[in-house]
Amino acid sequence: MLLAKDNQMSINKNIMLKRFPPIAEAEEHKDKLNPAIRLYGRRFYKDQTPLEYLAEFLLVFASPKSRSENQNNAYSLSLSLNDGFACYWPEDHVALKLFSFFPSSKLETRHPVHQKNYLQAIDAIKARIPGSDEEQNIAVRLIQSLFFGFVGVAKARTWVTYTFLPASVSLLAREVTWNHPAAVKRSKKIEVTDWDSSTEYFDSSTHNFMGRGGELLFLQLANLFSNENLPDIDCNIYHHLYNLQLSDLRDCIESSLRKILNESIEPLGELVNFIESSLIDYKLPQKKGNETRLGWVPSVTRPEALLFATELKNICTSTVGSLEKLELLQLLCTMQVLRSLCFQACRIIEYEIQIEGFMGNYAWIITDPKSDSGMPMRKIAQKSLERIESLLFRAIRSPHLGIVSAEDLKNGDDNCFRLFRKFAKELGLVIPLTGRGQRFVLPPHLLRFLVAALLAPGERVRLTEFYARTFAHYGIALGDRQLAAALAWSGNESGNKDYAVAADTAWIEEALQQGGFLVELSDAVSIVHNPGGKEQRA
Repeated sequence: MLLAKDNQMSINKNIMLKRFPPIAEAEEHKDKLNPAIRLYGRRFYKDQTPLEYLAEFLLVFASPKSRSENQNNAYSLSLSLNDGFACYWPEDHVALKLFSFFPSSKLETRHPVHQKNYLQAIDAIKARIPGSDEEQNIAVRLIQSLFFGFVGVAKARTWVTYTFLPASVSLLAREVTWNHPAAVKRSKKIEVTDWDSSTEYFDSSTHNFMGRGGELLFLQLANLFSNENLPDIDCNIYHHLYNLQLSDLRDCIESSLRKILNESIEPLGELVNFIESSLIDYKLPQKKGNETRLGWVPSVTRPEALLFATELKNICTSTVGSLEKLELLQLLCTMQVLRSLCFQACRIIEYEIQIEGFMGNYAWIITDPKSDSGMPMRKIAQKSLERIESLLFRAIRSPHLGIVSAEDLKNGDDNCFRLFRKFAKELGLVIPLTGRGQRFVLPPHLLRFLVAALLAPGERVRLTEFYARTFAHYGIALGDRQLAAALAWSGNESGNKDYAVAADTAWIEEALQQGGFLVELSDAVSIVHNPGGKEQRA
């Protein structure tokens, strides 16, 4: 009997680690070095910023994904296999970055040849602007200021590794790095004397900043939509999703994202075309194999991908402005990373306790960010965070992932529980940033995000339904029923129900009311509504 159970567990784990899309056997050895990659796919990366998760996700979505000009799959959530691999062909926009970012980039990585190229690029653009020399200078400075205003990530990087805010398809660019130490060495065979010789030291194959996290989020959706059937979900818990048609959901997301990227700031694309057509001599040569190979995700991640997709649709179809949508989409991508880490960790750990009301089988117990240090709920939220971090720590040490070295485990921890901690703090989901007493909280901007993501634009639901959806999508326990289930999962058996019923949720209702999301019909009935669209009732 025990042997049969072990065999069944082995079969389940093999299914859990099955990949989408299938990759060549020759590539698999790369994944054995990092247990986090084996568990979650290629890959979540701690050093990739939240904005670059979104930018990379949109870059894959908007880029051609086939060599065929007739079926290039741009602006699509579907894939084509090219020589056995899933690939995409992104733009690099190096000439635009030279014009926009060179003057403000890290001084010690500015090569003298690029300084000369930059000045020549300015002259080339001025030559296409009518007016006096002074008027041309003013126009160039204004255009540079405009593009620099769309910088998303700069930090202490060199100009070519800056990332634009992904406000337009014209600002989506692949990662290109500049090997400055090699370029300045006199011993190299190729001496940098002009732009063409400098292109030998640009590299588009690294993933230092665009670390594949956005690719992984894209692959989750591609995996979801590769099958016309919904994942296996409980219709009693997910009644708001049960009648979804995946083809309609995919079409809506694709058209909405395309509209955001192409129509929101349409004149910006025309200006980008003007700059790049003026700087045609400063493009990088197109090398053979210029495509970027996508990684893979576990095939079993379709349930969390479904939650991700429905939330993506709600945000994309709202009537808020494009920049506000981008802010919400960045939050969504970051929250999806945290959710994915917990979902897959619970699968490999195989908890015997099945949590009621959430298929992810974990819970985040949150407290009021302003709660006093002696409040019991604050201590419970602290224990909840410790439980989640312990879960993630143990997940990549599962024997089902194989035996790995201490160094491999360190890499795995960096991209698993340390990534969770880093992103949760950046979101404001965990406070304080340093010191003792770190715990889950729910600040107003995340509550606003939950309304935008979980309710369709204009939708109105009872407060109890909003609490149920928040738990069903993220495992965040707000209401008494959800808190009771979360406490049971956390192992706090004594007095769970009584404490959950007595827990104070007035601060949540007050935050919803201050945000304009709560309508009190009576003392017993409150309605949460998403104002981002035409009104619709649940």
